[in-house]
Amino acid sequence: MIVFHYLERSCSHRIVWLLEELGLDYELKMYQRLPDTQLAPPELKAQHPLGKAPVMQDGELVLAEGNALIQHLLDRYGRGRLVPESQTDAYSKYLYWLSVSASMFSANLLALMAKKGDFGAYTDYINAQVGIYFDHVEDTLNGQKWIVSDELTGADFALSFPLQWGINFVEKANYPNITRYLEQIENHPSYLKANAKTAGRLDLSRF
Repeated sequence: MIVFHYLERSCSHRIVWLLEELGLDYELKMYQRLPDTQLAPPELKAQHPLGKAPVMQDGELVLAEGNALIQHLLDRYGRGRLVPESQTDAYSKYLYWLSVSASMFSANLLALMAKKGDFGAYTDYINAQVGIYFDHVEDTLNGQKWIVSDELTGADFALSFPLQWGINFVEKANYPNITRYLEQIENHPSYLKANAKTAGRLDLSRF
């Protein structure tokens, strides 16, 4: 039995989307952020040594880190879906965008920290990082439905949260392809099911 530990306003959301897309049975345990710090509560931190969301139990196995969860679910339950054929250019691009999604998350976090504090001479560098990644994604999506090709892959699940978060740090009007892409994601049938399951707890404007 899969038990998924979900923290509101976090990258947990993309894993629920994947669970719904794969049609898996799972138990959803939801946690709210602490009002004073906006960090995860002790109950969630107790689930894994890193103390971060998302966390998933699959039988005796306990895993954290979003991209690891995506790969685990696709390897074990995907039955060949959502992953390009290995040893192809599409598969290499798939791996690339999984890595980019993690880097985008770090860029977003730095931008959030710069918004709340003074980083001196590093501020301009930090603020530029989100735009660099957004420009790259915008160019890649030009004339292309999903990030690897015209087929949905696990890389789209990985990218969804960094883009939904990062859009708050850029001028949205400059990114029509990303805007279209996010609307496409957020209106996908399995994404709407994920919203219903989580009561829409992805309001990233509250950071």
